[in-house]
Amino acid sequence: MAHCAALILRTSWVYGETGNNFVKTMLRLGKERDTLGVVADQAGCPTYSRDIAHATMTLVDAYATNTTKFVHRQQIYHLSGHGQTTWHGFAEAIFAGAAQYEALALTTLNAIATEDYPTPAVRPPNSVLNCTKLQTDFGIVMQEWRTSLAECLERLYQR
Repeated sequence: MAHCAALILRTSWVYGETGNNFVKTMLRLGKERDTLGVVADQAGCPTYSRDIAHATMTLVDAYATNTTKFVHRQQIYHLSGHGQTTWHGFAEAIFAGAAQYEALALTTLNAIATEDYPTPAVRPPNSVLNCTKLQTDFGIVMQEWRTSLAECLERLYQR
């Protein structure tokens, strides 16, 4: 086995301005539908892709400049937005933030149970990640997810 430095970052509920993700899906559906049901019994930490990129650059810099005692070890870190919510709570925040930029067709956002929204993959009721190790080892504190969401929406609507 090679004895080289390795960083593995576990993240969840990733969203951003590009690609397919929950924020962009909600915005599209909010334009197309007046009523929408979103799962309210699964908790997680929404994580903005730009925040992941910034944290990753900090970690790579620490490894590249040999400024950390962990340089020759393999490490797994949790990296997610600060704070937690449900998919329904996330959707509420998305629509509230988007309302300052455009009028949406959506008038009703219903909280539904996981069993009311079947998917091929089984989703855990709690996918909140504890990022204490990342903060302790590198001093990285992720932004609160609502702050990051506001930044993402601003960038989306500036396009």
